[in-house]
Amino acid sequence: MKIIRISPNKRGASAALAVMATVALAVAAGPAPAASADTAWTVKPSPFTIGTSRLLGVSATGPDSVWIGGYQWQSSVTLACPGSGPCIESRHQNPTLQHWTGGGWSWTSTPGLAGQGQIKFVDATSAADAWAAGTRDTAAGTVEGAPYLARAVAGNWSEVAAPSTLRVIESLDADGEGAWVSGMPVTPDDPSVYRYESGAWVPHTLGASIQGIRQRTPGDVWAVGRTADSGLAYAARFDGTAWTTMTPPQAVGKKGRLVAVLPLAPDDVWITGFTDSPRKYASYHWNGSTWREDALPEGAAFGGGTYYFYGPDAGNASYSADGLVDDGAGGLWAVPSMPGLNGTPRILRYTDGSWRMEEPAPGMKGAIQGLTRVPGTGTVWAVGFRDATRPLVLSTD
Repeated sequence: MKIIRISPNKRGASAALAVMATVALAVAAGPAPAASADTAWTVKPSPFTIGTSRLLGVSATGPDSVWIGGYQWQSSVTLACPGSGPCIESRHQNPTLQHWTGGGWSWTSTPGLAGQGQIKFVDATSAADAWAAGTRDTAAGTVEGAPYLARAVAGNWSEVAAPSTLRVIESLDADGEGAWVSGMPVTPDDPSVYRYESGAWVPHTLGASIQGIRQRTPGDVWAVGRTADSGLAYAARFDGTAWTTMTPPQAVGKKGRLVAVLPLAPDDVWITGFTDSPRKYASYHWNGSTWREDALPEGAAFGGGTYYFYGPDAGNASYSADGLVDDGAGGLWAVPSMPGLNGTPRILRYTDGSWRMEEPAPGMKGAIQGLTRVPGTGTVWAVGFRDATRPLVLSTD
């Protein structure tokens, strides 16, 4: 593990206050939703990190195999606050990628990203085979840098060169044969979806910025996001040969963004996101022939927080690619947008035909930013942060 000290004079309380002030300005805490005691959540041991730290992604392949990714030792310096716009900040952090093996957390290296970057997404297919994606910091720290990808094969991690037309990776979905990645293209005409197989990337051009991608089978792959030219809500399905637009009619032609997708069967597909004019958050369900829209409880939102703290998409998302999972019993779990540093960690659950909000750690300040279910069980793991600066791990076991 290599730790790079970036701003020695900004550590500790001053760094925490800088982060708190920035996010408080970026996201106003919404009304506190009613807590639900239907699910028993346990605060798990957090991985060791240094300084201001957060966990952003999580993936489980078994009760004793859970991967997490995020960042540590974040520093933030305000460079300027122009009167006509938001403050310009310089941010740097160090990546963290760790593995739960039942008795504790073990550090994993991030080849090619020894420092100054972060891991946003992880997706594992077994205890020894996994993918991780994130970003490098730029030297100035004022915008997100180049995408970063790494893959573990038989427990050995190595960097994988990211597709050159992706400015930001926004989703990662791995399987035994390879992986899908998607994100914001460098230009509207560039591919925004790639499939990795046999050591090479295969591009897919959809004319959209793709924020969520998920494969059920090689002939049933779904992608969601917004159109690259006009910013309209967008969804599409790949049948193994060609893509077909599948945007729910309730969102067709509307400004907005669809943020996550979960295909469980040909007649059971879920999408979450929002549309504008006015802003409306919802989930959409495909039964094989028609789409149904489900409203969210008051105070809930998808894709309306601050996952990106700077850059052209600042304020557009606070979710991860695994932020929508089935509960193994006919329902769903979903990560809502971050309510702000003074909010309580929240999670959404869909059961009995409606969504409800749960507060798995009442009285705690923080947020959940990643979600996974242990295969073959009903156990869910959630990760995020608490008290503005510390990693948070929760589970339902």
